[in-house]
This record gives sequence, structure tokens and C-alpha cells, in this order.
Amino acid sequence: MIKKIFIIGLISSLAVLHLYSFVFTPITQRVILKNIYAPAVFSVYSKDNGMLYCQLYGVASASKDFKRDCQITPKAIKEMRHFAMNYVRNKIFLEQQYTIHYQNGWCFLQNGGNLFNEEIIKDGYGVVQYFDTSQPEIIEKLEILENLARSQKRGLWKEWNQEMECLKSTLRQIAQESQK
Repeated sequence: MIKKIFIIGLISSLAVLHLYSFVFTPITQRVILKNIYAPAVFSVYSKDNGMLYCQLYGVASASKDFKRDCQITPKAIKEMRHFAMNYVRNKIFLEQQYTIHYQNGWCFLQNGGNLFNEEIIKDGYGVVQYFDTSQPEIIEKLEILENLARSQKRGLWKEWNQEMECLKSTLRQIAQESQK
């Protein structure tokens, strides 16, 4: 009888663990910024988890992949990426400590009270990305900040408004297709 109870308990706990493997609890930790690969893509080091790849939740930036979809000239995409990378390098710094909230492969990069996901959109160097909409209140806030950046012609919206609009619509279309 005790053996059956033990086996049932073991099977139940394994089933619960299996269910929890599909639920990604956010990890919040202090990290050191190690590399900036693109305006919204970084690697960070955590003493508890080692190196982590970090893509900003809800944020996309100019990429070579959009040249054909948006008919952006190679020169324009290079300039857009250059300006966006300069912006990022003037806002966040390698080997500095930040707080990240890491969830489902996406991260929220924070320095004190400043959430970098919001700053890059608000300052016009990224657009809202819709591949993961599990945080609708954050997506809504990013959309408001993006509309503000567009209307005030901040960052890349000033010189590359058409390209930024295309980037935004292309990303939204890809996200909608992937959610079908």
C-alpha cells in the first residue's frame, strides 16, 4: 500500500513538473552587459545562469532582412543600423550592471527606473514587434510611445519614415502569419 502511494505520488509530481515545463516564469536578475549585436539584441552575463542571449521584448530594429520586403536600399539600411547602434551604445554600456527580466526568450532591460525596451521605441530607434503578445499592457504602452516618436519625427522616423512604416507593417504581417 505504501509503495503504491509512493508510486502515485512520484507519477503525480512528474506530471506536475512536465506541466510546469511549458510555463516560463520570468527570471529577474542583475547581469553584466557583454555584447551588443544589434539595437535590440544583446548578450549578458549572470553569475547564476552564465551567458544569456537577450532580445528586447516588443522591440524590432532595422535589419538587413527587410531590404527585399521593404525595398530599402542597402545604403539606407546600413545608415539606419549605424544610427540605431550609435544610439544604443550611447544609452547602455558594455561591462555595466543592469537588471533584466527574462521570460520566454525575451528580456526587459532595466537600469534603475528606466526600461530600455520603452526608451528605444520612444526615441524612434525601433518599432513595436508582435511575435509575443503575452504582455498586452506593455505592447500597448510601446505602441503609444511609437506613435509619439513617429508624430514627433524622433530618431529614425525623421529621415526614414517610409522605411520605418514598412518595417512595422512587415513585422506585423509576419507575426500574424506565424500565429495562424
